[in-house]
Amino acid sequence: MRTSFLATFITGTCLVAGSLCAQARPATVVLISIDGMKPEYITQADAHHLRVPVLRSFLKQGTYAKGVIGVVPTVTYPSHTTMVTGVWPTEHGVLDNTVFDPMQQHPNTWYWDFADIKVPTLYTAADAAGLKTANVGWPVTVGAPIDYNIAEGTQSEHTDRPSGSPYHPADILDQIGVHPSKEIDQDVTKTAETVAILHKYKPNLTLVHLTDMDHQEHEHSPFSAEANAALEVLDGQIGQIRDAALAADPHAIVVVVSDHGFLRVDHRVNLNVLLAKAGLIQLGEPKAGSTKPTITDWQAEAWPAGGSNAIILKNPKDAALVAKVKHALDAAKADPANGIEAVLTHDEIVARGGFPNATFLVDYADGFDPGNAFSGDVVQDAPSTGMHGYLPSRPAMQSAFLIQGEGIAAGRNLGVVDMRQIAPTLAQILSIKLPTAKMPALRVR
Repeated sequence: MRTSFLATFITGTCLVAGSLCAQARPATVVLISIDGMKPEYITQADAHHLRVPVLRSFLKQGTYAKGVIGVVPTVTYPSHTTMVTGVWPTEHGVLDNTVFDPMQQHPNTWYWDFADIKVPTLYTAADAAGLKTANVGWPVTVGAPIDYNIAEGTQSEHTDRPSGSPYHPADILDQIGVHPSKEIDQDVTKTAETVAILHKYKPNLTLVHLTDMDHQEHEHSPFSAEANAALEVLDGQIGQIRDAALAADPHAIVVVVSDHGFLRVDHRVNLNVLLAKAGLIQLGEPKAGSTKPTITDWQAEAWPAGGSNAIILKNPKDAALVAKVKHALDAAKADPANGIEAVLTHDEIVARGGFPNATFLVDYADGFDPGNAFSGDVVQDAPSTGMHGYLPSRPAMQSAFLIQGEGIAAGRNLGVVDMRQIAPTLAQILSIKLPTAKMPALRVR
């Protein structure tokens, strides 16, 4: 009799205060990133004749942002790291997609390694709280303490050693029965891997990074037929992941984000050509089999970051050198043909949370982006492509945030939010702590 009364009392308490019982059950969050998706692809889907029923369902059934203001620079790796830490690149340490390599000794070395991140992340906080974590393709996760990890990345040459396997456990692909193939689109494989992980392991936090749309926008420009078609395919893949998440936990919360917006580009500006002509970069003969000049020395060099250039000085305390570089940049900006929108000083850059090692930051005008050449023409015509990486204050660089699931408000438009608010919002849902993330959580409940 007493047992029956106690059971009835507990059941009644749960009915009256269901949130108390829900808190006893660890939350399930699936965070899906669609690389390069401007929010207008969803909020203005009709205007672009897009068939994206899964993503549009977030507008009615969930909460969404009109736009998300990103970080300096608005490129993939710093942005993804901000979304899981809640802080600017200056604090988390992932400053660009690729590491600065002034002598071009290790070209195309990216920030692959988790060790580059200097602050707690959602997945380290979840791990510390005893929650299960998983990842398929999220940047800067090679060697991360993630229970089921299929990291994005390869060898990290800036340490002159392999950074380690992108897989944990080492046999995870065998365990889930999915294997990448060059004949299969990466996002198809990533979707299959994510679905298999959700079914088999039922993690509390799962990160997923889908990339084909970004590729199509770079090749063909935003809202091109190719980019639109890629998003319609992605919509179905998100539906597959959402269905798997709900099958694993009917109470799951699904979040869709993007890392940056996009602009169409028709001109390329090789700022390092200008710096070389000013005597700030010394060039040598090309290596055998190459037409590119070698770099024998440098005093100032432009570090590409999508639609901007961080200007790094070998000796930033040399006042004469700073003045010489400033003069060269001001002269370049004065000529509209160079497509320079703004030149920021070191203090202005740091105030925006980016590039603490840069003396200047060059932001390009619409239609222009930086090239990688050190010789030839400063400005070249380019095929109509797409680029991001411009200052986050530009509306075209805004990214997306959509969330739906148990307890999430339906049809709520948050307006324009800050990218640093995403991590504390998800930390609150997961009941974990991110002490370095200072921005307020978004009002999604």
